[in-house]
Amino acid sequence: MFVRSILSAVVAIAACASSLQGADASAASKTLTRSDFDATIADGATFVKFYSPECEHSQKLAPTWEQLAVEHQGWKKTRGFKFAEIDCLAQGDVCEDNDVVSYPSLRVYYKGKSVAKFAKRRTVENLKEFIAAMSAEYINVPSNVNLKDVGEVKVNALGKVVVLDHESFERKTRFGPWLIEYYAPWCGHCRELAPIYEELAAALKDQVNVAKVDCTQNEELCHRERVRGYPTIKLHQHGESIEYNKHRSVEGFSQFALKAIVPSVKNITIKDLDTIRDHNDAAFIYVHDSKTNPEITALIEKQSQIYYEKTVLHESQEPDLARRLSVSAPALVVLKDNRQYEYTGSLTDSVAVQAWIKKAMVPLVVTLTNENTGTYLSEPGWVALALFEPSKPATSLARRELIETAQKYTDSLAGRQLLNDAPLKFLILDATKWESYVRGAFNLDPSSLPAVLVINSREEIFYPYALDGHRVPVEQDALLAYIADIESGLLVPKSMLSAMQKVFRQVQSRTSVVTKVAMKHPMLAMLTAAAFALALMRRLAPKEPVEEEEEQDDDKKSDKKGAKKEIKRD
Repeated sequence: MFVRSILSAVVAIAACASSLQGADASAASKTLTRSDFDATIADGATFVKFYSPECEHSQKLAPTWEQLAVEHQGWKKTRGFKFAEIDCLAQGDVCEDNDVVSYPSLRVYYKGKSVAKFAKRRTVENLKEFIAAMSAEYINVPSNVNLKDVGEVKVNALGKVVVLDHESFERKTRFGPWLIEYYAPWCGHCRELAPIYEELAAALKDQVNVAKVDCTQNEELCHRERVRGYPTIKLHQHGESIEYNKHRSVEGFSQFALKAIVPSVKNITIKDLDTIRDHNDAAFIYVHDSKTNPEITALIEKQSQIYYEKTVLHESQEPDLARRLSVSAPALVVLKDNRQYEYTGSLTDSVAVQAWIKKAMVPLVVTLTNENTGTYLSEPGWVALALFEPSKPATSLARRELIETAQKYTDSLAGRQLLNDAPLKFLILDATKWESYVRGAFNLDPSSLPAVLVINSREEIFYPYALDGHRVPVEQDALLAYIADIESGLLVPKSMLSAMQKVFRQVQSRTSVVTKVAMKHPMLAMLTAAAFALALMRRLAPKEPVEEEEEQDDDKKSDKKGAKKEIKRD
């Protein structure tokens, strides 16, 4: 042990080439020995300085290290991040065990393992940037610490994709924002996305954390996050998430993430009110004035980030608009389902406001868009699908009529005989935009719009006509009668598929089964494929010419024998 200490000291002195005296360690940086080194680095994250008191570079770093340790002393309690140091002249065996060959050497340990080394110039600025990055990467906030006491946590300081599992997900995503890919290693689209995602992490450095979760290793986490396919990309912040459903490119991801992390409350006037009411399934309006508490405005702006792309938040300071809505500032209302609802709790209660918005944003009738069409139409169960042409003047009135029908249907659920024991969902689809789908699935010409069909997309069946054999108009009595007849079994559903499509679907289904078996048992699949290929090759291979010649020779011999017998008879 003594010899090892001497050798370590010699290496260090050679590296520093100095014999000056060192500075005392700060009380904020714990001096470690062999007896407590392992126990200290095993708990959370520890930034360790390995130094020699006789090293000039160690001496120059000492006051900077002390300053940093004191400035971040509170992080041990709030983030689980602490400072420590080792005198390698006195604890040479510890330094040798950690492969320290020059002084000072600065390393971060997390749960007993060395995870990072500081390799830049030892300036205060560089060290602070490194400390901020490491404390964010290995943050571990105790359960009894208020998140407000943690302070600002560095965002994507390294510009790299962070690999999250169940433990690190819970620990890190409380401090956002996080753009997270949920993937499976066998997924082809996920593999294609990998280089794009690496580039994205660098592009969003210091702005948005970029991470990925392997769902084959974290099934419970992915199930909780409602991951239904791979890859699924979600932006997480403030305890909520938004799914990304557009083109998977660096530009698309960046635009989506950067818009979501800033407030998106739109300023409106009283002239905009009718348009907002008629063209949004649910629109929130925050009415305030110059006397309104700034904390309320900040809270509303935060909600716009949480529910970005899910709903629209507007704000106005116009007294006329407040009078039109019959509210006094400050107030928060939602316009939906042909009605107006006002939030009645405290506008400074972030949790209550967020919960109310989350509940109030769900309308009785949902308008399908590029982003949500796949989600709604792929869900199990029955929906009443209203097919509209937005350019027609009658569409606005038809939409209002449909909402009132949905309201009356919802009010009567207690006494209804529900399809598959679940209530209908009411959806609106722009039939001109999705004309090929409307024609192919329902054999419906857009000229006959508006119309309503009860469909089951998952089972690919629908009810094309009412009991009288005609299309169902958007009229309350007719629509409710049509639904009642379906529930009573008086109508027969029809397939959305043509005969050719049904054949193709059966072939596709069988191919899918074979593919799944092959992926689950790859060795068996390879052997089966090899055996099939060998059998096919043997089947198609030409016969050996030698065998043909032998057969011909045998025939000639038999002919000669026959000829001889005939001669003898003669």
